[in-house]
Amino acid sequence: MVYEIQKSFLLANDCIVSNLQRDGIQFQSVDISVFYTQISSQKRVKFQSIGEKYFKIILAENEFLEQDKKEISQKVFLKEQKNALTPVLKKKSLEFKFCSLKSYIELYENPKLCVLKIFFETLKDAENFSIPRDFKVLKEINLDSKILSLYGYNLHTFDIEKCFKIIEKNQNFTLEFPDAIGAFDGFRIFLFYLFRKLKFYWNLCLENKQKDDLYEFYLYTQKIFIILSSFDEVFDKNLSELLALKFKNLAEKSSLILESKDQEDSLLLALSSKELNDLFNDFDIFIKESSFYQGLQKDVFFKQLVAFEFRKKLILFKKFLIKDFEYEEFAFKFMQISVFLEYFKSLFNLKSLNKLSDKYFLNSQKKSFSKIMKKRKKVLKWIDISSKNLRIYKG
Repeated sequence: MVYEIQKSFLLANDCIVSNLQRDGIQFQSVDISVFYTQISSQKRVKFQSIGEKYFKIILAENEFLEQDKKEISQKVFLKEQKNALTPVLKKKSLEFKFCSLKSYIELYENPKLCVLKIFFETLKDAENFSIPRDFKVLKEINLDSKILSLYGYNLHTFDIEKCFKIIEKNQNFTLEFPDAIGAFDGFRIFLFYLFRKLKFYWNLCLENKQKDDLYEFYLYTQKIFIILSSFDEVFDKNLSELLALKFKNLAEKSSLILESKDQEDSLLLALSSKELNDLFNDFDIFIKESSFYQGLQKDVFFKQLVAFEFRKKLILFKKFLIKDFEYEEFAFKFMQISVFLEYFKSLFNLKSLNKLSDKYFLNSQKKSFSKIMKKRKKVLKWIDISSKNLRIYKG
């Protein structure tokens, strides 16, 4: 078997197509679409259409990547498309000869990309090849259809400082994370958002001394604790754990003040303390520092890491529900799932997560507790479906 050596280049735009056509280059054009019905660390099942031909491809990821490819009918292809786990990835492939080399320009619909692929007979040919400036190459890349289907592609450098400025001015909007954003940037933005909301209610508490404001302050301390403790390897692990513990203690103090009779005095004492100001200053530096506090999982996709942790929490919540437990245990686990549903369900656009959120996690803990207990089988069903769908981001 002859193994072809391939190089792929991301182009700034598709202007090169019309330029090459003016130079008399002939293209053979074909439309290609791809979707997946199974994705795991052991196996992928992919369906592909190339023009009027349709294929089912099974990729077994063992020591050697084994591929079983067979042609199928259009009817089978369209039927399987209804079971697709990922959006259909569509592109137009233009084949041509470039310097006598088999080459393709691929125009992707979503994400909107223009990619040049060139095939070489030898490794030496590939190493010595230099692409002309007219092609406006942004960089050499290695595209994987599975990665593109799950996370898309971020064409532009992410401007995190701009995000900080937007959040600084206004927190009254819903966060929407790009699929291709990395974990380090994604969680810096998310934690900064939560932190600004926390400080907003902190100021209201000091000004108005209202119980409702203190309750919101308590909720945001809990949210920050949950995120820091759930994703402690995105940032420096030791510092993440230390800050998580401090926010946990702050949440416990806030809870005690909410139950206290001399609430006003306790509130002023706690919220104007040097200890709290030091925590806020440390946390602000922790979020805004761009490199010093990076952890082992900084380069993982934000969406992938969220999916993994979300699934883990759902599985643990399911195990929790099928055994005897105290309400106090339920309260914190309910809070964890609520936070993940509130901020992350839109990342995955899953009916099962929307059902869990809208039917069982929107009300207060006590109301939700009663409803979950009455509808336990349905809750477990939606958890199972969600867990299965989130598993595709594991491998």
